[in-house]
Amino acid sequence: MDEPDEFDLFRLPEPDDGLEPVVARVLGMPEHAHLVDHEIDLAFLFRCEPKEFGGRMVLGTVYEPKVQGGLKDVFEWMISRLLGRLPRFLVVLDDGYWQECGARNREILVFHELTHCQQKLDRYGAPRFDLDGNPVYGLRAHDVEEFTSVVRRYGVWNDELREFIAAAQQADA
Repeated sequence: MDEPDEFDLFRLPEPDDGLEPVVARVLGMPEHAHLVDHEIDLAFLFRCEPKEFGGRMVLGTVYEPKVQGGLKDVFEWMISRLLGRLPRFLVVLDDGYWQECGARNREILVFHELTHCQQKLDRYGAPRFDLDGNPVYGLRAHDVEEFTSVVRRYGVWNDELREFIAAAQQADA
């Protein structure tokens, strides 16, 4: 069996994937208005090979596409060649899951991944800005294994959440 080359591991979204309307719908939600208001540049890729972490399938990941040190220029050149620009955030989605899941789960996945993109806060809890007055963005960690905002919007949408809520209710008893 031939080894896949590096370009078989990821692919750019195509119009038939239906990603653009999902992203537009999710960005229209109040939880993500800050991304639109501050014109945060988002880019998307599909990962063609399944990825596991801690025994669980990784459906999506958000990155701040930057590196430090001697490879910084090479990395930025590669990302710019691939995407045509260096975006603020790069969202990588599992292609197999995207192709198999329904419209609702696609929306939940994009909503979840974009929830990672947030304006950083200063030590007093106020939004941070740089010296030029631009918002400072970074990645937000999960509240639990999911975001409260995802559950608030979509409810208990998977078995893992159902198990979590059942465990919390048992502890209260």
